[in-house]
Amino acid sequence: MKSYIIGDIHGCITSLCRLMDVLAPDPASDRLIFLGDLFDRGPDSWEVFQFVKELEPAFGDRFVLLRGNHEDYLLQEKLSFTQRLVWDRVGRGTTIRSFKQHGKKMEDAAPWLREHTVTYYRGEGFQCVHAGLKIDPPELNDAYTMLHDHGVVLENRYCGPLTVTGHIALEKPAWFAGDGKTVKELTAVPAEKYDPAAARTEEIWNPLPEKGILCIDTGCGKGGRLTAMAVEDGNFFLCDTEEGLLEIS
Repeated sequence: MKSYIIGDIHGCITSLCRLMDVLAPDPASDRLIFLGDLFDRGPDSWEVFQFVKELEPAFGDRFVLLRGNHEDYLLQEKLSFTQRLVWDRVGRGTTIRSFKQHGKKMEDAAPWLREHTVTYYRGEGFQCVHAGLKIDPPELNDAYTMLHDHGVVLENRYCGPLTVTGHIALEKPAWFAGDGKTVKELTAVPAEKYDPAAARTEEIWNPLPEKGILCIDTGCGKGGRLTAMAVEDGNFFLCDTEEGLLEIS
């Protein structure tokens, strides 16, 4: 069974559809994991929400949606003044407008998100959280660390079992070894050059690191790319697409 991990989407439906189209995860056998931050910044948060929501019954218990900091802002009962300012600065208004264009309110998404999001996922050979970890296992970390902390990955001190994250917008996906210094930038296959035949060979696969953090947020919604990661039998490859530049026929 392959696992497909999708980075922070931030309201960019074209990029999401393009990756799903070229990777074509099989609802009958593959696992689909979203790292959170479906909303804000990009113009199409309502469309992203509808698209992701329709995948849940298709994939069943192989559907995983992590709660990101942007979902957490929506789901908290009461935000502090500072939290509201931060949320406004990182794109809350675009989500309000997107939902309003379809006669909906952003808050309409909250019940479904509350029921279907989790703070971490543990798989075979890897685990996932939105923002990062300080220690292992994930449940020993507080919610702020797993959902909001922008520094914990960059400190590069986590050396527990391999954890895939989003949240920190990087120019390229990268692996942080956890020794305070070693960072390895990783190469993704552009969606427009992705060859499904290569995914059936060893051509684009790499051994999965055993420890550290592998961050695949590459700035979608900020003019960057949306990156996905495929994992199978201890190996992985990355695929990405430029936001808004590729249209689905």
